[in-house]
Formats: sequence, C-alpha cells, structure tokens
Amino acid sequence: MKNKTFLKTLIIPAAVIIFTALPGFCAPEVSIKQAAVKFLLAMGGVVLSSVIIFAGLTVYNKFFVRRNNVSFDREDSLSTPNNTDDAIDFFIRKNKLR
Repeated sequence: MKNKTFLKTLIIPAAVIIFTALPGFCAPEVSIKQAAVKFLLAMGGVVLSSVIIFAGLTVYNKFFVRRNNVSFDREDSLSTPNNTDDAIDFFIRKNKLR
C-alpha cells in the first residue's frame, strides 16, 4: 500500500516534469534580440487588431445603430420615493407601462 502512495505522490509527477522539460532543454538557444522582435511583432498585431475592431465598431455605431433620445428629468433622477406608492408610480412612469 505504501508503495502505491509513494509512486503516486512522488515518482509520477517527477516523471511528468522531466519528460515535459526535456524538449525545452534540447531546443536551440534563442537570442534575446530575436525573442524581443517576435514579442514586439505579436504586440503590434494586438494593437493593430484592437484599432481595427475599435474603428469598425465606431463606424457601425455611427451609421447602423439608431439612437433613442432620452428625456432627463432632474426631479426624477435624484429624488428618492418617500413611500411604496411613489416608488410604484415612479417605476411605471420610467418603464412606460402606462
């Protein structure tokens, strides 16, 4: 019984770590400059795609989304209903249920 526990807790995780780390040790060395260039190219792609998505959504919102003009009442927006009836009336009026 102790053998199986020792095998499960120590030897199997160690074997997994060794076998997954070996390809990293065998890979050719990459220079810092080459890694930095690849990183900057990847980040440039991220920035470019973000700008394209932002521009596309801006154009979509400007031409294809209809804006609803919302009337703003200072009394309704900042006042708290005093009782339940006022709260119900406020809810009905704001949600245009009547």
